[in-house]
Amino acid sequence: MLNRWARDYADRLDAGAPATARTLWASLAAAPFRPWRPVRDGATAALLGLAAGVPAAGGCAGFVPLMLALAALAWIDARSGLLPDALTLPLMGGGWLLGVQGPVAAVGASALVWAGLASLAWLYRRVRGRDGFGGGDVKCLAALAGWLGLQAALGILWLACVLGLAGAFARRGGWRRPYPFGPCIALAAGAWLLTTGAVQS
Repeated sequence: MLNRWARDYADRLDAGAPATARTLWASLAAAPFRPWRPVRDGATAALLGLAAGVPAAGGCAGFVPLMLALAALAWIDARSGLLPDALTLPLMGGGWLLGVQGPVAAVGASALVWAGLASLAWLYRRVRGRDGFGGGDVKCLAALAGWLGLQAALGILWLACVLGLAGAFARRGGWRRPYPFGPCIALAAGAWLLTTGAVQS
């Protein structure tokens, strides 16, 4: 389902559709879930398994929606190069209500991460004349700050950068070629939850 959803969304954007919530949900409607069909895409199955397994291993079902949303965002970003607001913003709101902090602290952590990373992205664009960090990446990390706290979000960002650099140098075209950062954020978040025991907080 994730593969069909992401592929249809990317095709709609290539055809000139705006990157709005309406386009995203229209793509989802075009890729309905059919549980009676065998799962043929092994990567999708593995990603969904990781998304559900990481929080389950920590005994906290409340983080299952977070990991499933990150799995969907990673898949869509890999296909379309975008992390849609229609997923990142509700994910952020969910973190303010369901995360490990109180609502006030969660909102403050999201605001700090959003303002800090948006400022760095703006500065990079002014100096280099091109984007180095997408707005969707900023919102996704701000959402993680709401769910897990400021320290966790910065740790996930650091790990995602390591994963991104490793992947960039390993692929054809090297680090100078743009690449989607959403999958790196999702993998880093999963690793952070599993290794730090954050799901038990």
